[in-house]
Amino acid sequence: MELRRNALGYVEVWPRPTEEELARFYNSDYYGGHPGSNQYSHSYTQDELAHKEIELAETASFVTAQPGKMLDIGFGEGFFLDYFHRNGWDVTGIDFTKDGIAAFFPDLTEKAVVGDLFGYLDNAIERKAQFDLVVCNNVVEHVVEPIKLIGDIGRLLSDRGIARIAVPNDGSWLQQLVVEKGAADADFWVCPPAHLNYFTVEALRNAVEAAGLEVVDVLGSFPIDMFLLNDDSNYKKDGSKGRNCHFARVAFELAFHRHDPEGLIDYKRCSAKAGIGRDIIAYCRKRR
Repeated sequence: MELRRNALGYVEVWPRPTEEELARFYNSDYYGGHPGSNQYSHSYTQDELAHKEIELAETASFVTAQPGKMLDIGFGEGFFLDYFHRNGWDVTGIDFTKDGIAAFFPDLTEKAVVGDLFGYLDNAIERKAQFDLVVCNNVVEHVVEPIKLIGDIGRLLSDRGIARIAVPNDGSWLQQLVVEKGAADADFWVCPPAHLNYFTVEALRNAVEAAGLEVVDVLGSFPIDMFLLNDDSNYKKDGSKGRNCHFARVAFELAFHRHDPEGLIDYKRCSAKAGIGRDIIAYCRKRR
């Protein structure tokens, strides 16, 4: 395996896996080929459920169409589909499995499509489908052709539409500092074949613009990597410490959101500007 940084600034895994190899990986490992392995088999605390509402409300604040048509690419457990459906939107989701949404929102399974992602998008583009919101959370890093995926999202946006594209922030200066301090192995964020593409804030901007979209705003999620700088909270050296780090993030963001929801968005905007945040969230629209 080799890591190559391309002209847009993001890092790619080479050689690229074949579609057959990826299908085998996701069917057998990622989505649970044996009992207990499914990534959607856990439950959430009340605080975690309340915390999920933060990014849902954040997304709604960027949308100009109220309500409209929404597409969730890689809907997972269905929290985005449920939120916008509750708020009167016409929602559709595409993913490799319905296991997550069946566990959390079984009444929405008829809104979910299971199948080949690019095949579905190609078909939607061919029939000139248009959406006022396209959500694509933590999918772009998985695919062999990320620029095509982002470009397809742009083709499906209505003139007033907004896309939310979220990817892990990998190779940031904060992660590099963690490595320099000996708190984690070099390239500790690299995990093929699950992740084939690795973005920083600048690289995601470049990719979005190369795909023909215009960036409206970029936010950074909580920089949980900073916990790695403290031996008492280094969840890479001791995986049992990850749970407490996670709930510290949940408590902080819940309190911040309740105190000042707009302020939390400003904080996340500043995080992205500084190049930190575990995930990068780009809000985009058709180029004008």
